[in-house]
Amino acid sequence: MNISNWDLAYDFAAAFGLVMLFIWYGNEKRIPSRAHKAFLGVCVGIMLVISVEIIEVFFGRFRNYIDDRAMYIVLYGQMLAILTACLFFAYYVKLLTKVPQKNLEIFVKNIKIATVACVVLMILNPFTEWLFVIEDKKILVHKGFVIPYVISVAMMLTAFSNIGKLSKEITFRKCIIMILNFVFCIVALVLQITGIATMFSFTLVTGCMTIYHYLQNPYAVMDTTTGQFNRRFMNDYITYRFEVNKSMGVFLIAMDDFKLINKTYGIDVGDNLLLQVGEYLNSLKYPGEVFRFGSDQFCAVMDKDLSQIPEIAEEVHERFMHPWYTGDGEAVMMSASICIVKCPQDAADMGELVDIMDYSMALAKKTKKGNISYASDMKLDNVRREKAVEKAVKLAMDREEIMVHYQPIFSIGKDAYNSAEALVRLKDDELGWISPDEFIPLAEKHGLIVELGDMILEKVCRFIRDFNLKDSSIEYIEVNISTVQLMHKGFAGRVKKILEEYDVTPDQINIEITETATIGDVSVVDANISELVEYGIKLSLDDYGSGYSNIDYINQMPFSIIKLDKSIIWEAFKNVKAGITLEYTIRMLNELQLLIVAEGVETEDMKNHLADIGCHYMQGWYYSKAVSDQDFMELIEKSA
Repeated sequence: MNISNWDLAYDFAAAFGLVMLFIWYGNEKRIPSRAHKAFLGVCVGIMLVISVEIIEVFFGRFRNYIDDRAMYIVLYGQMLAILTACLFFAYYVKLLTKVPQKNLEIFVKNIKIATVACVVLMILNPFTEWLFVIEDKKILVHKGFVIPYVISVAMMLTAFSNIGKLSKEITFRKCIIMILNFVFCIVALVLQITGIATMFSFTLVTGCMTIYHYLQNPYAVMDTTTGQFNRRFMNDYITYRFEVNKSMGVFLIAMDDFKLINKTYGIDVGDNLLLQVGEYLNSLKYPGEVFRFGSDQFCAVMDKDLSQIPEIAEEVHERFMHPWYTGDGEAVMMSASICIVKCPQDAADMGELVDIMDYSMALAKKTKKGNISYASDMKLDNVRREKAVEKAVKLAMDREEIMVHYQPIFSIGKDAYNSAEALVRLKDDELGWISPDEFIPLAEKHGLIVELGDMILEKVCRFIRDFNLKDSSIEYIEVNISTVQLMHKGFAGRVKKILEEYDVTPDQINIEITETATIGDVSVVDANISELVEYGIKLSLDDYGSGYSNIDYINQMPFSIIKLDKSIIWEAFKNVKAGITLEYTIRMLNELQLLIVAEGVETEDMKNHLADIGCHYMQGWYYSKAVSDQDFMELIEKSA
């Protein structure tokens, strides 16, 4: 092994590149993540490799003047440096794959075992001579010399065993970059061990600079307006602390009525004020990090010495009692509401934390705008109930336990049941029966309503097919459609696909739309409705008169049926004026040649009066509550 002939040009180039990388790191905001620390560990390990390699070559060139013990130390140092760089790189890759914390802990334990094994080999080498020996100023390499390198490569290969997960985290293109860098480093290591070329250090540094650009670039985790960390990085930062059961205090600082400041002074001034607030929060003397949580919200996380929480909160509150200044020196007064959530006392995971912060801030702005509030002082039962209901909906959907019941609709003209409204039902083992009025809005809020709506329509179509409704008096089934579903592009196409799959004709389905559903992106709603009507599906306007009554809805939308909300029906039987209003409303709808369904019919007197003043159909407990599909068919057969 003649190291004196090695060309140091690649090592000097690598050292220069690494110094530049350290300068970049030093000029950017410190990123408090395990991946960034591991990457820095890789860079430090490579710097050690370069330094030891240069020393080793100089020692080789002046071998006659160098003591054998010094040469042993340098060779051991080289092995340890390469081992350090490789193991840190393996740990870094493992972190990128975001494996569960327990798996990561096992991997770290294996790294420690590998390190101890290599160190033991080096300690025993003077006695066993498994690695190398120095005789007559010459280095004689033995077979065991490759063991530390094999261990290093094995650990890196283990890290890359999760490459499938890696591709989900950092895009396919960046994943390929990681793999190519790994392959190049392995090839360079083999070339160096065999003495063909000494490019290992240079290859490592080139790979590090590439990875820094694509994966470690601090701008990927920064908010460009405020210079603070962004919300995505905040999620990773806090999630890790939950995983390792680390206590922390989370401050949510939200500017009150900040939209007014943007309108008054302009967006540029508003952004400058947000920048000042972020810099101020970042300058506070407390152990933690600052993140931009929303457009006018910041989140500060304190993960040490939590006794300082009240003091820090008061300091921030006091600062907002004084003016901030625009670039032109104009004083601007800003108010901020501060909410504090202690974890894990108030929140046990990231999802619960975000829900509690949203709820706490909404409540604070209603009752204590511009003040400090603690989540522990608020009634968080509503948040926990919402979380439990969301979980119940997801579980029921996964298990296909969402139920559909049917409430019959009676035709006055035919003196028989002619249709029914499909009503979704949900029962949870822990929560019991959950009202649709509670879980439907939550399904909309959490992005579940589109899938849930498709599931309900499928159940209705299966019911129509399996019970052969076309041979009964039931002409169609009414299905309620959420606002969010109508706003979803492609909704009409999915409806048609489901009907065709179950061999259900368009006239067997009637879609109910609430008045609020027409408020939103009109173009998408109109496109979906037009496609459904053209396909042959009829539309009902549900809950007419429940609070958003507007004749424009009826004039603009192609409704065939108007369903009168039970609230105006009941009020008409209590109040003379309400009764007159109802009569004229029904007369108007009849003049427009629209069919009318009266909801909430509970007595025979109500039925008779509503029929006399022009209602065509009745729905309510006088006839039947919503029942299961089997009970519904028995009810229809008995009434035939």
